[in-house]
Amino acid sequence: MLNQDVLHNLEASDELRIARRQLEKIEGYSLVQDFLWNEVLRKWYLVFKISLNLPESEFVARETEWYLFADDEYPGGDISILPSNENGISSTFQHQEYNLRSDKLDWKSGKICLTETQGSWGRKQYLKEPRNVNLRLKWHVERCMQWIIAASNNTLTEVDDPFELPPFPPRSNVHLVFDEDEASFKNWTSVNTNSGTFEAVRFSRSVDLFLIRHFTVSSCQFKLPWGTRITSLEQEVRYGIWCLIDDIPVLSPWKIPTSFAELKTILQKQNVDLSRLLYDECQTLRKEGRIPSFVLLGFPVAKKIGEKPSLIHWFGFNFPKLPVVNGFRPDCPELINTQIKIASQNNKNIKWICTENWNTKQLNSRGRLKQDISELKILLIGAGSVGSVFIQALVRLGVLNVEVLDMDIVQAGNMSRHILTLNSIGLKKAEALSNHLNGIFPAVKSTFENATLKDVLQKNKNYLTTFDIVIDATGSDDVLKQIGDKLDDGQKFFFVSVSTGYLADSFYLYTRPVNENNRLLDDFNTKIEKWLTIDSQKSSGDEEIIEGVGCWHPLFPARIDDIQMLTGAAIKFFEKQIIQGKQAKLTVISKIYDDNGNFTGLNMSDE
Repeated sequence: MLNQDVLHNLEASDELRIARRQLEKIEGYSLVQDFLWNEVLRKWYLVFKISLNLPESEFVARETEWYLFADDEYPGGDISILPSNENGISSTFQHQEYNLRSDKLDWKSGKICLTETQGSWGRKQYLKEPRNVNLRLKWHVERCMQWIIAASNNTLTEVDDPFELPPFPPRSNVHLVFDEDEASFKNWTSVNTNSGTFEAVRFSRSVDLFLIRHFTVSSCQFKLPWGTRITSLEQEVRYGIWCLIDDIPVLSPWKIPTSFAELKTILQKQNVDLSRLLYDECQTLRKEGRIPSFVLLGFPVAKKIGEKPSLIHWFGFNFPKLPVVNGFRPDCPELINTQIKIASQNNKNIKWICTENWNTKQLNSRGRLKQDISELKILLIGAGSVGSVFIQALVRLGVLNVEVLDMDIVQAGNMSRHILTLNSIGLKKAEALSNHLNGIFPAVKSTFENATLKDVLQKNKNYLTTFDIVIDATGSDDVLKQIGDKLDDGQKFFFVSVSTGYLADSFYLYTRPVNENNRLLDDFNTKIEKWLTIDSQKSSGDEEIIEGVGCWHPLFPARIDDIQMLTGAAIKFFEKQIIQGKQAKLTVISKIYDDNGNFTGLNMSDE
């Protein structure tokens, strides 16, 4: 039992008692139960009542009771406030966890969000949370009062607030993944039906995660634009039923339904008969010899409250388990109808599952390039350390279409400064790196050629023109000459060369925009000549052999942290050249050391 209160030999700290006395200064606050220690939670809690002169509200009483929990290290640690089971709010609101009542507890699960970043009510009444003894507890109770007022007058969210999905009650471990964006939203708005079926494939044997392959809409299949990693999956396949509805399926103000009775009520208001939906689409699947596992409810959402919808989001639950019913022939339609009605009786609970949008824009929203180059096709020549680090960064920033060209094999010696792992040893570098890139984002489509540039050009002299950007990470003058010859012949593509200097003390980024007319090899050599001279002077007396720009002997001690640091800086200049570059440029990024040999920063030079 979580209500395991220990009264003997335990007293709240002086800090907590001082803080509790400060609460008496709050108008409308009254203490119901002083601090007690809960041994299971390892927290102190008190019970208080808030009395406010509020207008009559359907969901908020004028007097409400709350539980406040605080860590023993107050004024440090966490503080949380939850509604009382008996006299607390029973609904779920915005900026609140799912408000579930439990017979084993004296409080509900609906912890309210009081941090200063939550919603419009938080912005308008912004106060940075204090950390001192006197004020921190008082601040939380005052914020609780502000939250109650906003909940009672329906201003927890307002126009221009970011749209947030409601919290769910405990869900199963099954995850169902979809891919929705503005483009697919337009497709959905043009369909002439509001229901159908779908097919999903298991992502791996170790997790209950399924990705939707396609939706069936009026006998047509809407295939989701997954990348190579997903389209090649051959795991368990499951099927489901989808239905588009007009609005998010919640009970006012913001509660996910838990029973079929609640869900049916919500859907009836949107002209959807749940039992009929399940029966019709279940029959469709059964004609194909398939059994439904999931049900999806899709609804339009906007990025901000008050804006027009721009995305379809899906909630999902397990298709209810059909009971055994006697008295019907196995193929009798009325048997399925009866089974569905019994399985979805009003008193039965819905088994919600987790759903996620794996659209690329959603997944890399935390960090992507300023200009969307996701549709550009990129060729990487050379899958060594520098090339692998550089292309991985681009893929994580939103690049989706990459071909890798290399004929070498991954060896154990590569592990010290390569993004690949021991699992790739013995594989061709191009294939191994391509597979790695396909595993970064679900929409990545990376291919490979286990060959040299010379090999592929002999088969297809226009090979390079099939790409928008060609990145040379070989450091080979021969490769540079082959590319230059194609540019001299009038072939058009944005060219990039990436390589490191001696000890990875410097990084050379050469960019040549599409409309540049110089002779590549001559221009490159002119710009980099003095830097190679500096590298030669640094390496004088060393046994390691410089085979070309960036092509050091395999035992050359270039550290992965240096390569990653320099490559990260180079990406920013690459991005700038993609957007603004009008002429060929060599950007040199060099490490700076003080007189004692300590690293102090980076220096950038342009040629």
